[in-house]
Amino acid sequence: MQKYSKLELLKNKIQEESKGFWQALMEPHYGYIEIEFPFYDYLRGNVLIADIKEIIADCPASLNLVSLISLLYIQFLSQIKKGVTTVNNRKQGLDLLTISHKLINLKESIYGPKLVEKIKIEQFNQLTPNSWGLEEYEEEVERKVSKEEKNAYLTIRMKSSQIYRGEILIHDLCNVNEEFDLTLEEILSLLYIDFIRKIKAEGNDERVMKSIVSAYEYYN
Repeated sequence: MQKYSKLELLKNKIQEESKGFWQALMEPHYGYIEIEFPFYDYLRGNVLIADIKEIIADCPASLNLVSLISLLYIQFLSQIKKGVTTVNNRKQGLDLLTISHKLINLKESIYGPKLVEKIKIEQFNQLTPNSWGLEEYEEEVERKVSKEEKNAYLTIRMKSSQIYRGEILIHDLCNVNEEFDLTLEEILSLLYIDFIRKIKAEGNDERVMKSIVSAYEYYN
């Protein structure tokens, strides 16, 4: 099974036996997700938060960059939960296959296409009950491109139910698109980078600032 996040809540759910009442009660209600993204985007996000607090008079003091990323993920999940609806004979929303391609394309637009190379692997295997031999086979591995760009790391405290829902989504996306291999950590990073990239391209928008504050107050 593909690893959907470092917490692997879905894998644990599948493998665990039925739990008693007290065991279920003791399960953690929150988990921690660590994401990575370019350091400049981290700085730009903090500047945006500072601008929001300066422009929006009733902005909660507790709003921060972690809050913003959590909001982007919650709103993304909300769109997923609504699915595709038909209004006046027109479909609204995105199906899972389209979402999978959009996320893959978003990753490639930010980091470039995935570079895969074949490597030869030698392994000593038992060929017959009485003989062993060296076998050679090829395996595809993703080659990492070294970058000098500095990255930032953020740890986000999230409800376990939100993490679990994200892993379920990734499992569904893998079923409809065998090329999909993103983790929950990567999706969170992509959602934020895509958002902040639009801010960098278009500048601040007071309406967006107000909607961020409204959403933060609603979910908190």
